[in-house]
Amino acid sequence: MKYFFQSLRYLKPYRIRLAVSFFLVLGIAVLWGGGLGMLLPGMKVLISEEGLHGWAWNSMTQDRLNANIVYRLVLKDRHIEPGCYLPVVLDVIALESDGRAAEAGIGVNEWLVGVEENGRREFLQAAQLARRLAQWDESDRVCDLLVYNTDSSKVRVAKIKLHRLRTGSKFLGAIAARLPEPADRKGRIPILIWLLVVSLAITLVRDLFRFIQEYLVETAVLRGMWDLREECYTSALRQPITYFAKEGTTDTMSRFVQDSTELAQAQVTLFGKTMVEPAKAVASVVLALVLSWKLTLIAIIGGPFAVYAIRLFGKAIRRSTKKALESWADMLAVLEETLTGIRVVKSFTMEAAERKRFHRVNRALYKQQRRMARTDAATSPVVEALGIFAGLLAVGGAAYWVLTDVMPADLFITWMAALVAAFDPVRKLSKVATRFQRGDAAAERLFELRDRPKEKRTPGAPMLPRLSKSIEFLGVGYRYPGTSENVLRDVNLSIQAGRTIAIVGPNGSGKTTLVSLLPRLLEATEGKILLDGLDIAGHSIRSLRRQIAVVTQETVIFNATILENIAYGQRRPSRQAVLDAAKKAYVDEFVREMPDGYDTMVGQHGATLSGGQRQRIAIARSIVRDPAILIFDEALSQIDADSEQKIHRAMEEFVLGRTTFMIAHRFSTVQSAEAIVVMDQGRVIDVGRHDELLPRCELYRHLYNTQFGGGQTPADE
Repeated sequence: MKYFFQSLRYLKPYRIRLAVSFFLVLGIAVLWGGGLGMLLPGMKVLISEEGLHGWAWNSMTQDRLNANIVYRLVLKDRHIEPGCYLPVVLDVIALESDGRAAEAGIGVNEWLVGVEENGRREFLQAAQLARRLAQWDESDRVCDLLVYNTDSSKVRVAKIKLHRLRTGSKFLGAIAARLPEPADRKGRIPILIWLLVVSLAITLVRDLFRFIQEYLVETAVLRGMWDLREECYTSALRQPITYFAKEGTTDTMSRFVQDSTELAQAQVTLFGKTMVEPAKAVASVVLALVLSWKLTLIAIIGGPFAVYAIRLFGKAIRRSTKKALESWADMLAVLEETLTGIRVVKSFTMEAAERKRFHRVNRALYKQQRRMARTDAATSPVVEALGIFAGLLAVGGAAYWVLTDVMPADLFITWMAALVAAFDPVRKLSKVATRFQRGDAAAERLFELRDRPKEKRTPGAPMLPRLSKSIEFLGVGYRYPGTSENVLRDVNLSIQAGRTIAIVGPNGSGKTTLVSLLPRLLEATEGKILLDGLDIAGHSIRSLRRQIAVVTQETVIFNATILENIAYGQRRPSRQAVLDAAKKAYVDEFVREMPDGYDTMVGQHGATLSGGQRQRIAIARSIVRDPAILIFDEALSQIDADSEQKIHRAMEEFVLGRTTFMIAHRFSTVQSAEAIVVMDQGRVIDVGRHDELLPRCELYRHLYNTQFGGGQTPADE
């Protein structure tokens, strides 16, 4: 879980929102408990003989006597004492035999039947006596109670020291005092309606709090994910080219999409359900403890076992989630390759093969998601079974107490409701741990991207002046990460500034790798590259790349306007400079035919343009950059002969005074170069002009005859 908790630091800037949501959770918990608490007065109104008012007076009386009371019925026509005969049934108060009756000065075989004031005895029904004691003057702390002894059948006067009322009893008494006391059960209907209205108001306020709380949490998490994605995107932009060659772009995209979604859901769960549901459970348990702490403790004995089960399920979910996220990346890779290459797929009738390939990765994803679903589905039933087992034990005990008159029925119903209300949030929380584990797996993959070693950039490195003299490769070698052999070996070259250099060689000879070292898209593992005698590795990489323009064989066009694509890389591009570059690269020829001209959107990857048009835009982009160094990696491969001649004429003017590297397979490109570098197996085997290399370099002669269209192969000769 360390990666998940590490991700929470991105929520620190939004801690005020989370703090407000925390206080709202407290309000939700209080209102939840209050809503449950309204059930007890409702039961008193509907079921109990004492009703709401009787409950209030009895509660206050228990506080005053510091003892629990129960009720007994005196038989009809019972003589209370000599000279006193009651012809009706008298409902009286008897104290519970739990030790607190002795503190009140009354034995367990004695009943309270009335009060004595100013020498006058007054026998009262239990409800009347409770009301009298509840409303007793606070300043008078001593009360004369009439106590009936069931053994001697005599009444005595007991001086009882009254206790102060608890806050809850005072509150209950205040409510009862403001409501008219009904004369019969039918008269309780207005009170019941009032209780329902209060319950509805509590529910509405609680739901309002919940809406605000969830909104604050989700917006805080969304902002935190925004910040994390920004960091990961910055890290991705600063990764070396070798990272994308190894990991692939789709894996990185999957981390931004699927992994960040999983992590956001886990954070929302933490500050949503994980705060709200436990608060509701605590409020319910507190109410249940108040009603019967013994039964409630029995009901929660399954808690430790449930926690252990959730922990086991969480570990299994984490493993499956990480594999599922990797499968997501594989599926995105297949989708990206198939959809971007749909022309090739259709042309070669490979739809069936691509379906099979997609089926394999989709099935792998399904298997991991199925494991997650199985574990996730098992969590709630296991926790629920443990909870029900413990709950049934407690309910059985409560039912026994009800049947033996130890617990009133209305209290039992309220306690049951509190127990169920406590169990429901716990059941919902059973899946929270698995959600956290899924978030932890996603956070790990995001932090892997964020914390990967980035391109070497020395803070405060000096700026590299614009090239004016020479470029030197001194003993340069390069080895791709994870490989055992160099792809470049002991490359030594000295190139005068302003010259045009063609680099030729068979496939895999290291041509593209060599020119990639110049803008430090790859870092040389051996030797040095000097610009005007300055080591590029010790200078600002930004100042180096600002004086280099690269046009690759795979033209990159962004989903923007033609004008924006040409001006790409310029902070404040001049529209006129962009138009001039477009004319030099013969972009203007096809743009004039478009209805929106240079403001035409080209679609993803320049889908609305032909290959030659995309290549011309890429060349225009290089022209407007005004670089000191030009690198063309098969830049003219997708241009027709007519366009190539025009661009060659434009380039003849543009390359003047600039150092130009051309990786070419066309004789026209090679012939225009001032020097030709011949490479084979990562080494430079010869350097010279065409007429110098043709007679002395066997490899160049072979390339000339086979690739450049110079004639027959040596075998034919």
